[in-house]
Amino acid sequence: MFKFRRPVGLFLCGGGALGSWQSGVLAELVRQGLHFDAIAGFSIGSLNGAAYCYDKTSELRQIWRNLEPSTILKLRPRYFNIPLELYQQAGGSPLTRLNFFAHNQLAKLTLFSNKPVYDLLNGWLARSGPRFQRNIKFYVISHAVEMKLPYITAFDGSTQGHNLSFIDALMASCSIPMIFPPVTVNEHGRDYHLVDGGVIGIANINLNIFEGCRTVIMIGNSREQDLDFPSTGPFGYFESKTRRMLAIHTQKIYESRVFIKSEPDVHLIKPPMDLGLGLLEFNGMKCDRAFGIGEAEANNFLRGVEEAGA
Repeated sequence: MFKFRRPVGLFLCGGGALGSWQSGVLAELVRQGLHFDAIAGFSIGSLNGAAYCYDKTSELRQIWRNLEPSTILKLRPRYFNIPLELYQQAGGSPLTRLNFFAHNQLAKLTLFSNKPVYDLLNGWLARSGPRFQRNIKFYVISHAVEMKLPYITAFDGSTQGHNLSFIDALMASCSIPMIFPPVTVNEHGRDYHLVDGGVIGIANINLNIFEGCRTVIMIGNSREQDLDFPSTGPFGYFESKTRRMLAIHTQKIYESRVFIKSEPDVHLIKPPMDLGLGLLEFNGMKCDRAFGIGEAEANNFLRGVEEAGA
């Protein structure tokens, strides 16, 4: 058996349809006998994390296989007048700053309904009951627009006892600006709008959640090449901008390992190649292929761990 120092934490990054690759990695790690003591995720990573908590990773491939764009992306444009700010690097010309302002305004417009995702989650997870099948702490990460901070909801073996329901927390984590509408949560009499923090970047998510762990396995969906991903097609600008932000996030989250006082061994698993898949390309055949690449990479990772410990 693979000798990871316990407790073991698992961090799952976002990436839309690229999460089919992550699902393949996770499903294979679980099939090989790995189990985790704490788990955290944002965007599609939170959905994969939920599958682990409910011991449903063996069902992930079939779910991806059955997907069609029309089942997830139902056009319903809406505008939300909220103080949403996207990631901006320091400096820049007046034209660059004007461009940034325009993109912030566009980000408040969402194109698709979140009802199909709610229907998927309610039909797949909610019927399994309020208690997880695994005794594990699960951190669902989104971004509170008004606070300009990550919003973390911790579920300790159960979906109950929060001012934000489990399904709402998952949906908030997946509410990509410009794509899905935000989810509202009320705290101390004030409403906050929650969105997917993976493409925001104002306050970085970090691995401090896993303080006390001796091993952390992090599964990203980004490669270094995504920092300069070409912009093509009708969603080309969104694709290149979002991939860049996800790649930056993944690297910064990985770098935050140095601030964990328990000094865990941190392993980052990333796609070994271009998956031939867009962030919003919920095509069952392509997602199934990416899932298989993920399974193979999980085996490569475990083989490397075993050889290193021999």
